[in-house]
Amino acid sequence: MVNYGKNLRALGLVLLVILVFLFLTWVRAFYGSMKAYRTGEEMLEQKQLIRAITYFDRSIHWYTPFNPYVEKSARRLWEIGEQAKKDGDVKMALIAFRAIRGGFYSASHFTTPGKDWIEKSETMITALVLKEERNRAGSKAMEKSEEIKARNEKGSSPDVFWTLVLEVGFLGWVGSLFGFIFVKWGSRKGSEKLLYKTLAWIGSALGFFAIWIIGMMKA
Repeated sequence: MVNYGKNLRALGLVLLVILVFLFLTWVRAFYGSMKAYRTGEEMLEQKQLIRAITYFDRSIHWYTPFNPYVEKSARRLWEIGEQAKKDGDVKMALIAFRAIRGGFYSASHFTTPGKDWIEKSETMITALVLKEERNRAGSKAMEKSEEIKARNEKGSSPDVFWTLVLEVGFLGWVGSLFGFIFVKWGSRKGSEKLLYKTLAWIGSALGFFAIWIIGMMKA
């Protein structure tokens, strides 16, 4: 006879474990984003623009929902890019705008955050690249405009392979947690078989969790 009360407790425990892991992951990402942003501000005050861009970019890579430092970092990168554009430093402007675009694309999984920032950045990148080409080749740059736009759009896409890896890692991690809980609650305690199954599911959960993190970093 099925013990529904036992199964419900097991399901509740699974959900609790998932929520705890998600919360810890959120806290780690939030802290990393905050720390990177503050270091970026220090570098900006010291006029070390490349290092500032690097840290603001890193802050966006630590994207989490409801994280104000991601938005602040994107805004700082935009300000750096606009100032560099005014100063005629096209190379520095491109680095800043590409950091915004790349940062949000790297944070994409089931959805892509910061779509407005991505669109604004791509518009600026295209305009700057065309301007740079025009300075180099004059009227020939106009003939290459479509080629340049296509190249930028291609480069803006997240890595498909690593996006799949992070999704497989997340789903595998969640599935392993379910397997671990149901094995613990559904098998006889003290049995050697239970020990092997428990260790197998724990190893599986840790492995898929590592794959998920690696996928987020590489995508």
